[in-house]
Amino acid sequence: MSKIQRISDLQHNFSFLNPSENFDMYFNQFLSSDLGKIYSAIPWQELVLAFKLKESIKGTKNYFSPKGKLALMFLKHYACCSDKRLIEQLNANIDYQFFCDIHLGAHRLTNYKIVSQIRCELS
Repeated sequence: MSKIQRISDLQHNFSFLNPSENFDMYFNQFLSSDLGKIYSAIPWQELVLAFKLKESIKGTKNYFSPKGKLALMFLKHYACCSDKRLIEQLNANIDYQFFCDIHLGAHRLTNYKIVSQIRCELS
């Protein structure tokens, strides 16, 4: 296990933007975290079926899959924060992105109302 280092002390170049580079390592680290253990314990497919959620065929493509929509609501409760703060955290936290079945890469979500829109859809 390597020690924690300051970014300014590193001589190595690495890419934050390549989604496949070290994906398994990051995902496995996520699964071993507390949030990852919650993620693994939730019966996602059964919940998607119970809520009768489907991928939208018409209109613009949703950022969130049916599973991701449910995960966003779990994450909202887990993080105990406002909709705006949740989106800010989702933009910055790769574990939150794994949990919500989304990869933003260099993109950022700016529509803070998406949380309440999904909440209304699920209700």
